[in-house]
Amino acid sequence: MMTGRTSMKVCIAVFVGVITALFVLTSCAAKLPPEAPWEKDARALLDQAEKGLSRRQYSKVEALLSAFDTRYSESRQMDRALYLRGEVRLSRRDYSRALSYYKEVIERFPSSSLILDTKYKLGLCYFELREFDLAIANLKDRSTISDPAKLRRAAEMLAAAYQEKEEYMSAVNEYVSLLGITKSRRQKKRHREQIDEIIEKNLTRDELADLSEGTAFPADRALLKLTSVLVEKRKYRKAFESGEDFLKRFPNHSDTVRAEMLMAEAKVKLSEPRHYIGVLAPQSGRLAFFGDRVLKGIKLAIHSYNLRNPDNKVEVIVQDTKGSPKRAKEAIVALEKKDILAAVGPLLTREAEAIAPLLKKLEIPVITPAASGPGVGKLSPWLFRNALTNGSQAAAAAQHALGRKLRKFVILYPEDAYGKGLALLFNKELVKRAEILAEIPYPPDTKDFGPYIRKIINIDLRSLRIPIPEEDDEMQALIRDYEPSFDAIYLPGDADKVGLLIPQLAFYNMNQVAMIGSNNWHTEELLSRAGRHADGAVFLDGFFPESDDPAVASIVDAYRSAYQEEPDILSAQAYDATMIILSLLREERDSPEAIRNGIWELEDFPGLSGYTTFKGSGEAQKELFLIQVKDGKFVRYND
Repeated sequence: MMTGRTSMKVCIAVFVGVITALFVLTSCAAKLPPEAPWEKDARALLDQAEKGLSRRQYSKVEALLSAFDTRYSESRQMDRALYLRGEVRLSRRDYSRALSYYKEVIERFPSSSLILDTKYKLGLCYFELREFDLAIANLKDRSTISDPAKLRRAAEMLAAAYQEKEEYMSAVNEYVSLLGITKSRRQKKRHREQIDEIIEKNLTRDELADLSEGTAFPADRALLKLTSVLVEKRKYRKAFESGEDFLKRFPNHSDTVRAEMLMAEAKVKLSEPRHYIGVLAPQSGRLAFFGDRVLKGIKLAIHSYNLRNPDNKVEVIVQDTKGSPKRAKEAIVALEKKDILAAVGPLLTREAEAIAPLLKKLEIPVITPAASGPGVGKLSPWLFRNALTNGSQAAAAAQHALGRKLRKFVILYPEDAYGKGLALLFNKELVKRAEILAEIPYPPDTKDFGPYIRKIINIDLRSLRIPIPEEDDEMQALIRDYEPSFDAIYLPGDADKVGLLIPQLAFYNMNQVAMIGSNNWHTEELLSRAGRHADGAVFLDGFFPESDDPAVASIVDAYRSAYQEEPDILSAQAYDATMIILSLLREERDSPEAIRNGIWELEDFPGLSGYTTFKGSGEAQKELFLIQVKDGKFVRYND
């Protein structure tokens, strides 16, 4: 530790060292030559010019400066002469020429005592010439300006420049600084009004939130405006909390009543639905059962959303179409008057075809969860389909079969629209890629499939050039020993009929071939009727409620709890269609057009019916579930 005497010695040594260093530096610096005798006259001439400038005698000043240039072109006062020329031009509002003189001062005389003042004047000229970036660059640093008038003027120009550039927060900061350096009450009032105007018209929610920090002006104005904006944006919970914060921080504010009114409005709105989704589905008539399934899926999705978004509630408005195209058209027009965001439905292709021409004019995005006819997603840019189609499942079934290297097929199908459609599409998918040995239709109401199975056997035997016996005994013996030459049999149809058909196939030894079915197999009735004979059979579906995926399982459990029944593909697809709309609403896409654009851009949306992508198409692109019957249960097929 140094003693007091030692410390004093060190300080003296340091002081002497500093003085010595300054002396050396001063001695080494280049010294100016002695001033010429005429410099005194040059200064006097510039003094006259300066006096004339103060009296606005601009012509006289310019004459004096011209005389200076003629007589004293080598003067050390040339920087001052150029500066005065700039001042004359500035006074005459000739900002471009003034700028050129100020620039010359800076470029030719960087060590001039006028540099700081010149830089300020540069900023002023740039501002008047509306070169706001350059004005800001020259005026921003005011650390060397001591003149209060110049400080105020610089802040005023910066505030105006920032406003022109739409950098409103920076403009507010400049106006706030002006409140601190302005003495005039009238000017202070004007600057407060300028701040209020920016807060009222120009700041974003985030900027308002930043400005509302603290307890001094303009935090109060910003917080009150933020509360108002939150009400306008329907962010009622946040608006209420913002109003509470205002009353707490500014308890005696003149705008207390305004804050209380905004809070009251927000509180009322919190209990009301903020958005509406329309539903186009049969609620009466022969299709009411299917409409009920769709509506249950929609309501479950909305219930789930409202639980997680209590300040942004959604409500459904249901229109009963009765499965009628005419009623569907009337329903969509009625929904448009209810200011809905979007609609889910209708169920039938003919209904979708009826409403499609109206959608562009009405500007309502519609997602059908069921219409399965060809081309539905191409009917209107406002109509989307999130549904399993016959075409998609036939294509997936064919792809699966070819992937298993199955090459020879029989198609056995019910002679109804569903069966005929799938049979035709499956055949079309396999053209030129596999052999179709036989296509055999059967009446939809039959229970005895023997005659139709024997037709297949006859065709197969003929293809193998095996003679068909005429005697029944011989034929029965041949059938007992029959082994199919084909690899697979495609069995589109309903579970109740296919459940009876599969055991009869086993009776004719056709359980040795691969069995491929359709989505209507997916009920417990198939398992109970077909029993062990269905083991190994596969089919395609757009929904797999038996999934062990936790997200899917939780929704399936919620559906069971809500309705005491199992969800089916209609309820799953309707749930997903609704959730797609609600997910976009969570992204603050809260207009029909924004919802429509969001659906158009949708990619890999995770839902009950798998991942859904639209991506520039009206048709949902999704991978179907390949399901196998195994040990009396439905399981995901494992390649």
